[in-house]
Amino acid sequence: EETLKYQVVEKQLADRGYEVRRYAPILCAETRRQASEQGSTEAFFRLARYIGVVSRPENVGAGGKPEAVAMTAPVMHTEGRMMFTMPSKYTRLESVPRPTNPDLAVREIPAFEAAVFPYSGYTNESDAQRKLAEFVKRLRPDHARRVLKNQSGRIQFAWNAFDPPSVPAAMRTNEICIWLGK
Repeated sequence: EETLKYQVVEKQLADRGYEVRRYAPILCAETRRQASEQGSTEAFFRLARYIGVVSRPENVGAGGKPEAVAMTAPVMHTEGRMMFTMPSKYTRLESVPRPTNPDLAVREIPAFEAAVFPYSGYTNESDAQRKLAEFVKRLRPDHARRVLKNQSGRIQFAWNAFDPPSVPAAMRTNEICIWLGK
């Protein structure tokens, strides 16, 4: 399974528990999680149908036909959205198969740096928010000054899940990525 490519900019001491990474632009398919949805299940299956994991792919590829897309890791989550990152064979947004479901979109996340905190266990949005509050306190002052905030003043971050639901909690890999400015 292909994972996101990044460069480690700073490896932190064990007492801080994070590293700073530089990510290249990321191509992804995304969907909003609706308030009525039970957890992330419906959003996940919308994306899974898009890439063709559970059905014929719900997309239009380069040849005008549905195109199966390989599953990658992690599944990214940001403020009510879930994203599947695209395999590296897709190098431009125009090359990514177009979703046929209007509840999905493809987009490019520009290159960014992030303070990345790994953690294990089952996770969800409320758990990620708790972890974010904990991890922000552990940032070195020079990194804390660089934390990016969105238009509503909330910290820009993503929580990433790497494992399928069948993996036991203690063996699961997750991350909180806190976006950093210059």
